[in-house]
Amino acid sequence: MKDLIKQLTRLFLGAGCSLILISVLSACNLFGGAGSAPTPTPTSRPIVASGTASTGNLVSYRGDGYVIGYPRGWKVDTSKPGFVTFSDPQGIAYLSVHVQPNPNGLISAPDQVSVGLQLFRSQVTHYQPVSVAPTATVAGEQWNQGAATGDLRVQGQPTPVTVKIVVLAVNHPANLPQTQGFTIAYATAQEIFELADQGEFQPMLQSFAFTS
Repeated sequence: MKDLIKQLTRLFLGAGCSLILISVLSACNLFGGAGSAPTPTPTSRPIVASGTASTGNLVSYRGDGYVIGYPRGWKVDTSKPGFVTFSDPQGIAYLSVHVQPNPNGLISAPDQVSVGLQLFRSQVTHYQPVSVAPTATVAGEQWNQGAATGDLRVQGQPTPVTVKIVVLAVNHPANLPQTQGFTIAYATAQEIFELADQGEFQPMLQSFAFTS
């Protein structure tokens, strides 16, 4: 299971150049290609996630146009341009934030979600869409969202691991020359997803705020 996070990250970020789904911008730009966004830098100021799902203080991370809290002890990876990926110490769960210039919102949020799920589908077997609400509120705005499961073969494991992923996207600010596309994806093994969602993912989402 410790290699699960590495494979999840590779499938979501590394497959970006394999699909050209949008006529204006390629999936390579949207999911892990070279971008102009500066590398975000972490700060040490603790913030507290709101809501009943909070498990306590989170470490604050300031990115390109946003701030988010992540659980103490989690790893932060900024090796992919435009991406920040947070993963738990055991390498079982991750949450990734991607920011990409999207002038005037040329790529819609639903299309961004669709790209993320299709990239996931291209890397797993027995892909199954999961029924979720079409939108979710993050940082006071309505984000489009989608979810799916799929079987992922993990090195050292005799049988594939069924993974569940949720992808959210929004254009902020909407329909302006300086609009950026924000995409959040989070995933873990399906059998522990609900526990991770309540204890880790939701507090992180509740802490997310736009700074521009």
